[in-house]
This record gives sequence, structure tokens and C-alpha cells, in this order.
Amino acid sequence: MSPAPERYTAENVLTTYLETQNITLYCHGPVGTPVFEPFFKNVGTRTTLAFIKPFHWTRITREYMQHTHILVLRDPIELHNHSSYLNGVSMRDINRKRDNMFYATHLRPHLAEVLNAEFDFYIDFKKLTNYIFDYVPPELPPGEPVNLFDVSEEVNAYNAIIDTKLELEVPQWRELIMRGQLEEI
Repeated sequence: MSPAPERYTAENVLTTYLETQNITLYCHGPVGTPVFEPFFKNVGTRTTLAFIKPFHWTRITREYMQHTHILVLRDPIELHNHSSYLNGVSMRDINRKRDNMFYATHLRPHLAEVLNAEFDFYIDFKKLTNYIFDYVPPELPPGEPVNLFDVSEEVNAYNAIIDTKLELEVPQWRELIMRGQLEEI
């Protein structure tokens, strides 16, 4: 997997949701859930990828009680800076960004909403390489960060998630993957 693109070049809406036999996973842009697809293909697990809004994932966590729900949690300031950078360097691609719902998948605040979700674990974005071995994290955008809007509510939600939810450990991740494979048989 290559680092995040220098410009926003996506042809389709970024998927933010992944579902397997026993797991749902939510990961907001600019990375989203496509980074998980090769991993699950390699281990032979069928997946469903989709774009869903944070509100919908919150409802899914309440309705799919037989699944383990995992949030990929990224520092909101880092996420905002990365998304703002992509937005700024891709200003000429305004139609593509509109058609692909760039704001909803990359810039829209989401942590205050998913804080209310009944998810079981979170994966720290900085540790994603421990879970997906061939994943290469995006490089930090060059230059000074640009704040497009206030992210203090997102920071508060981020801190609340870290304080109240459990971080998924790698052995637990492996166990979930193996259990999902057995349930598919």
C-alpha cells in the first residue's frame, strides 16, 4: 500500500465501513477502509465495503449485536490537517470532490457522533501497521497546518473515547479474524 496521495485523485466515494462475518469497522477519511481490503482478501475473508455516515454506523453498532464493532481512531488534529491539505492542493478538482462527497468522507466532524456508538474496541491509527502488515501510513503534509474550522469538539470526543473505550490488542485482532473465518465455513 502506498502513502496517501499528494492530491485528491479518487474516482469513487471513499468507503468508510467494512463488514465481515463477525466484525464491523469504521474508519473516516482520508484513509478510510480500503486499506483493510487487501488484508482480508489475503486471509480469505469476505468483506462488504461501503460509504456510511457516522450516524449510520452508530445505529449499526446497536442493531448488529452479534458483531464486534471496531473504530479506527485517528488524532482529530492530524486528520483535519491531512484532509485540509488534500482539499487545498486539489482546489481545481472541485467537481470531483463534490461528486465523491469529499466533505462527508474527509472533513466532516465524526467523533462526537461515534462517541455515542456502542462499539467494542478502537484501533489507534498510529499503530495500524501492527494490524495490517503491508500498510504504509500517509506522510504528514508539508508546510504549516491549515485549520478550516474548529476541531475542539472532535478533540474532546477523541479524549473521551480513549478514556472510556478499550484499545484492540493485536492478539485480540488475530482471534477475531480466525473466529470470522471459522464462522464462514
